[in-house]
Amino acid sequence: MPASEQKRLVTEAELRALVKTIVTDVVKEAGALEAEPSAPVEPEEPRTWARGPEHRPLTPPKSAAALAHLITTTPSRIVTGRTGTRYLTHSYLGLRADHAIALDAVESEVDEAWAVQQGWVALRTRAKDHTEFLLHPEQGRRLDDPSRARCEQAADKGVDVQLIAGDGLSALALQVNGPSLIQALHGALTAKGFRVGKPLFVKFARIGVQDEIGVLTQAKSTLIIVGERPGLGTGDSLSIYTAFGPRLGQDNSEKDCISNVRTVGFPPQRAALKCAELMKASFAAGGGGVKLSGGDAAFRPHVVNH
Repeated sequence: MPASEQKRLVTEAELRALVKTIVTDVVKEAGALEAEPSAPVEPEEPRTWARGPEHRPLTPPKSAAALAHLITTTPSRIVTGRTGTRYLTHSYLGLRADHAIALDAVESEVDEAWAVQQGWVALRTRAKDHTEFLLHPEQGRRLDDPSRARCEQAADKGVDVQLIAGDGLSALALQVNGPSLIQALHGALTAKGFRVGKPLFVKFARIGVQDEIGVLTQAKSTLIIVGERPGLGTGDSLSIYTAFGPRLGQDNSEKDCISNVRTVGFPPQRAALKCAELMKASFAAGGGGVKLSGGDAAFRPHVVNH
């Protein structure tokens, strides 16, 4: 290799001198920066941290006493307040609790032995269990074979009104309000001059089971009480469905309904009296539902679909 292209190696002494020079320059520069006056640091203002939106209370009422009275007259949620666009915590927890009541009501069941203790003839539909009853409504509209035989043997025949108690979509409602409602219905109907058949109990019952029972018992009309499909916190509510001239597959437009029968809704005793008047009107008109017209608005027909 030519001498001109050979690279000269840096000696150790030269390398030490180069490093010393660089370090010295860095130290001097740092010292100059520290010597410059620094701007005063303003203290930070303390922060108050809060989770969620700010609570905005409702405008004060013109009459606190009137508002307090209004709140006590209904189970509905009124004047609950809010946090931003959201419920207050106690309102949210109340909703969760009421939702749980509805779920428990749908899942509840009645022991047939309990029905026998009430003096009711125990029957059941074709639904094999509670799950099939919920998933296949048609199975709850016809009796199974043993129950058909029991109904033909034990039920009264040819009465004016055949009473039926069904669990429906809230067996809990039947247990809570069923006995008192059946007793009240029997008394109110008898007072109106109707011959009333001994009550029948149907496990896993849908409304339509009253059609088959009416045919089997040759009753002039049928009346079935069932647990309503529960809403929030209304797991104890019953409905009364009436049908004149029962037959298989009777259209819902020929039937009538009184709903929300419970202590905080339509009390059983009052509901029974209204139902007896409704049955009187149905017999006079030769049918219920769309055949009824005029009179008290509470008795005007409406189509039910259950």
